[in-house]
Amino acid sequence: MKKNIRNIVIWCSLVLLVTVLAGFANADRERERCWRLDIEVEQLSGLYFIDEASVREHILNLGDAVVGSRIDSLQIDPIRQALLKLPSVKNATVYTTVDGRLYVNVTQRKPLFRVFNKRGESYYVDTEGKRMPLSKQYTARVPVLTGEVTTPFAPGAASENEERTLEAAIHLFNHIENDPFWSAQTEHVALNSEGDFVIIPRIGHCTMVIGDTADLSSKFRRLHAFLLDIAHKSNLNQYKSINVKYRDQVVCERYF
Repeated sequence: MKKNIRNIVIWCSLVLLVTVLAGFANADRERERCWRLDIEVEQLSGLYFIDEASVREHILNLGDAVVGSRIDSLQIDPIRQALLKLPSVKNATVYTTVDGRLYVNVTQRKPLFRVFNKRGESYYVDTEGKRMPLSKQYTARVPVLTGEVTTPFAPGAASENEERTLEAAIHLFNHIENDPFWSAQTEHVALNSEGDFVIIPRIGHCTMVIGDTADLSSKFRRLHAFLLDIAHKSNLNQYKSINVKYRDQVVCERYF
């Protein structure tokens, strides 16, 4: 019985000690001030749409001081939400450290292609289908989409048809991006007056008509097989265009 009472007393003392120490720790933390702002911008494939200096400037422009402020007064979530509103930012992590620093980690969006529309606008579309404005500091080396494209930069200003056109383009460029051969070959895609996507390759003068984005795997498989066959037999530059928009067909137009 005495042993049980002694154990209870010991455990209660330990709980009280931990509570007191936690109270002191919280009090110290409330008095502690932020002495440093650490920023890390994750670079993807050499992208430089945003850097440490611009992130720091954006945080400081929010109005509240960071360095010198009490740790418990820093508005962590508003800082994170403000960073997520930047068009080139995909994700942001913001937290304070036990030694009094505010740590910020930013991941950039990765552009998939660049649009030149008939409205005179140009913008990027990233791998998740989000529009990105151009940067004054950096130009991404990505394929371009031109031709009969009217989809505006502002999503709210686009018609349903314009949005569907952009969605189809995203599907096409994602397919190209995920195929090493076509990713290396494609620098330019045009949308013609018939609504067909046409690849203008890096090498040669022969255009490749894809049509719509239905059954892309089959279309690119037929196109690849034809190109390999032509490479062994003749010069590809003898052809003006190769058309795989029709099911199970390869239709070619030659220069005369």
